[in-house]
Amino acid sequence: MSKILTVTIPSYNTEKYIDECLPYLIDERIISDIEILIVSDGSIDNTVSVAQKWADKYPDSIRVIDKENGGHGSTINRGILEATGKYFKVVDGDDWVVTENFVKLIEFLKGVDVDLINNPYFEHDEETADETLMMALKIQANQIVQHDKIIEQIKIPPMHTITYRTSILKDNKIKIDEKMFYVDVEYITFPLPFVKKSVYLDFPVYVYRVNSGTQSMAIGNMVKNRAMHLKMTKHVWKFTKNLPSSTPESVKKVLMQRFSELVFAQYVINLSISDKTERKAETKTFTEFLKTEKVLEIPEILNLSKLVVRTNGSVISPAVKLRNVLQNKKTWRKVERGLLNTLKKMRN
Repeated sequence: MSKILTVTIPSYNTEKYIDECLPYLIDERIISDIEILIVSDGSIDNTVSVAQKWADKYPDSIRVIDKENGGHGSTINRGILEATGKYFKVVDGDDWVVTENFVKLIEFLKGVDVDLINNPYFEHDEETADETLMMALKIQANQIVQHDKIIEQIKIPPMHTITYRTSILKDNKIKIDEKMFYVDVEYITFPLPFVKKSVYLDFPVYVYRVNSGTQSMAIGNMVKNRAMHLKMTKHVWKFTKNLPSSTPESVKKVLMQRFSELVFAQYVINLSISDKTERKAETKTFTEFLKTEKVLEIPEILNLSKLVVRTNGSVISPAVKLRNVLQNKKTWRKVERGLLNTLKKMRN
């Protein structure tokens, strides 16, 4: 029987999570309809052996792929390459799904032809165990529509909400950066010019683990990995300015808005650099890049970048205050959460 859905599970040293993640995906009602690819990204713990026990138990539905380390993007690229299901979804190895709603998703996919499916999702706080429903939109659910007609309502959501038609990824040779963080932005933007029909389902499927202390979106990690964020931002700009001519105007607008958010985030990251010389130099260099690319002449970019730079490139006081507070260890955690929430709201 052909598979309805391929679930790719990027896994790097996730041996302690595999036994938590897999049971939520496995249900006798749909196990024969799905393909689960557990892609170990050069794990050095027992991820592969733990995962293989599940593959041995469900050989027709679960496969373990052990590859050399290439970063989160490489696991998604490998999943796309190997996928045989009609639809494609990523569930990170340390996250899980709501089983009953996952079954509902599979049953829905059996009877439709659509390019993109969005669902709400839960954020599970590791510190408090609280679960918060995210992306519960007030739009018509369960109706397949032209995506360009509703994209300004959905915008560009986190990857936890997304299920793609696999052919959208394969036929358009979607490939995201490897050996770097923040590639989820590429995964959720690069396919959009090719999406024609989409549907919003109003039940949450994905459960995303937050406040585990390891997320690349933590402000300390963002500063440490700022070169990767900058590289990704430049790649998204190259993609955005060279969109296919057939891309609908509404899609272009939302993609430009998303890029403007990346511009803002890059400035916030640069302003959080503790070394004054590096902070000034990197902020100036980034501004010069935007000027050279004529990015600051675009209304969507200009309106947002005014939050952090004057027309001459100097920093305005709100951003200076933000940077100063971030350097205060007593309030670091509080402001870190505030910044994360701000960036999440910008994405939603």
